Amino acid sequence: MKNYKMSLWGLSCRLLFFACLGFTVCQSCTEEKESLATPSNISFSHDTVRFDSVFSAEVSPTQLLRIYNKSSLPVRLERITLQGGEKSPFSLLVDGAATYEKTNLRIDAHDSLTLVIRLRPPQQGGNSFLLSDEIEVAITNQAKKHLSLEAWGLPHKDIHGSTIDQDTEWSNASALIITKPVVVAKGATLRILPGTSLYFRPNASLTVHGKLLVEGTIERRVLFAGTRLDSAYKYTPGQWQGLLLMPESGPHIIRNATFRSAVTAIRTDSPTASTTLENVIISGCSRDAIALRNTKLQMSGCILAQNSGSAISLRGAQVSMDFCTLTGDTRFGQARRASLILLDTPPEGSENMLSVVNSIIWGAYSDEVRATGSATLDAVNASHSIFKWTKNRPAPSERWEKIIYDDPLLEKPAQLNVELKSTSPARGTGLVVKPDAETLYDLKGRKRLGQDGKVDRGALVFRVEEENLRD
Repeated sequence: MKNYKMSLWGLSCRLLFFACLGFTVCQSCTEEKESLATPSNISFSHDTVRFDSVFSAEVSPTQLLRIYNKSSLPVRLERITLQGGEKSPFSLLVDGAATYEKTNLRIDAHDSLTLVIRLRPPQQGGNSFLLSDEIEVAITNQAKKHLSLEAWGLPHKDIHGSTIDQDTEWSNASALIITKPVVVAKGATLRILPGTSLYFRPNASLTVHGKLLVEGTIERRVLFAGTRLDSAYKYTPGQWQGLLLMPESGPHIIRNATFRSAVTAIRTDSPTASTTLENVIISGCSRDAIALRNTKLQMSGCILAQNSGSAISLRGAQVSMDFCTLTGDTRFGQARRASLILLDTPPEGSENMLSVVNSIIWGAYSDEVRATGSATLDAVNASHSIFKWTKNRPAPSERWEKIIYDDPLLEKPAQLNVELKSTSPARGTGLVVKPDAETLYDLKGRKRLGQDGKVDRGALVFRVEEENLRD
């Protein structure tokens, strides 16, 4: 009987202990709830999340939105809601799960919550279109924050590889995505109209056995680029294979066009007629920007920059270069493997010839012009230009006149800004080829011939006055 009473006493003590413990825990929870951070301690990484342009019906790279708790106390968010719900082109990932709404979220003291946002624009029309939505963050019923989401959807037409065997025009009605190699057959002409944008998948290219006419204007340039539009990869080299101009093709004319992030932007092999490049920009090639074999090329007003290989590689090529800027600065520390101009051994029966006038050739190499194999530097003729050349420079002569070997002082060449600084030695020191050169403009539409009758060296002039802009 005694043992029975003792066990009842022990049981009562145990019950009393657990009751007290439960009261303490509940009191602790109540105290924590009462000690949460106030809405003023919450901050956001962005008020508006903007996406780069995204092709319609394709999923964008993700964007991040962070919610910070700056307090030494935890905070609870009652609700995070994507206002467009299931119909929104945007979607949220919270704690690794896709959702349009999440409730009762906790952020610890001095911690943050990361929202991952994706976008898939609908297929819509022929013009780019603005997409928008809002994320509502309800800290309490009274304290709410609205965050904007914005993006441009880019309609496109896919070309899954083909052979063009008759005269064809590509226009700017919508972006063209080249998914597989396209070939222009002999006897056919491909004409690309102003404002057209061509985007190439990694293994895609454009091979021309016939004729290519790229007719961009100063206001509406033609674009050749890879399909990555997001800022982090937009300028990554080697995203597509490039343009190939094949034997017995041509003549080819490319005006006011931009080539970006190819392996080699333009390769030629024995086209019958000459090739003309006017106001062309080539950047971000993983190899050479232009590789020429048995080719006649005329270049005017071109910018070749941020390429890993040579700007121009010649093998039996005859090149005339006027008002061009070639720079060796690269983006994001991208390594270079060759001088800006490389003269290689010409095929039997041909020779290299390079004429440079009013141009800038400048980079980090001690000599940005180099010859290999049986090629020689005697093939280079230049006047009124700027060269990075420290060894074995040609002596002043009729073929080598008014050359400057000083830094041309470009604004920010590593960011593809090759404007001349006000103190640049290229200003006003060019050769005026035509005294009446009123129709000669740089690729921004500015007159090359100044009111003082002088011209600048390089692709871009220094003057920015409105009267120098094309009407």
